[in-house]
Amino acid sequence: MQTDLLRFDKQQKYIVFDSETEGLNLVHSKPWQMAWIVTQGDKILEKFDIYIKWDDLKVSEGAARVTGFSQEHYQRKAIDATEAFNKFSKYLYDPQYKLIGQNVLGFDVYMINIWRKLIGLKPDYSFVDRIIDTRCLAMAIAKEIPVQKHNLISWQYRLLNHRDRKVKASQLALLKKYEIAFDERKLHDALYDVEMTYKIFKKQLFEIEL
Repeated sequence: MQTDLLRFDKQQKYIVFDSETEGLNLVHSKPWQMAWIVTQGDKILEKFDIYIKWDDLKVSEGAARVTGFSQEHYQRKAIDATEAFNKFSKYLYDPQYKLIGQNVLGFDVYMINIWRKLIGLKPDYSFVDRIIDTRCLAMAIAKEIPVQKHNLISWQYRLLNHRDRKVKASQLALLKKYEIAFDERKLHDALYDVEMTYKIFKKQLFEIEL
């Protein structure tokens, strides 16, 4: 038995994060919500849900429909973009945490750097090496592809670009696969999504040697 696997490490802390954005453009779309939870073992230690203030935010009709975006709710809760980033970055760049998310390597890492650019910071992808993407794990599990722990990020990016219509790797599909109780109406709210993603991740750890 490999006792060094993450499934046995009850001391490891994780940040599970997700963003909601005004669109899907990886160069220009601004994130307007960022949520994350701090976890250890089976416990959620902290929860954060912040709305990011942009004076020129333009949420596309499709994005608003999917996420349930409300202009009134957004205006009431949004805080200064730099203040919001400082709150999040304190956790994001802390090396004690492994970072977990659904398709974050394919999307959210770019949203974070758009956010950085808009508040006058240079791009910084230094946190990426600590990411474990549940979408990538789902592909590896389905295709029975062994983990390459010595080069985990490159391994995940190869999986991210692997296309197989027979493999259902969306969050919705994974919740159903693992028979996790959920409210479909709440999906695509960032805070609800990260809690569901952590439940998926814990299931995946028992299907893959990570």
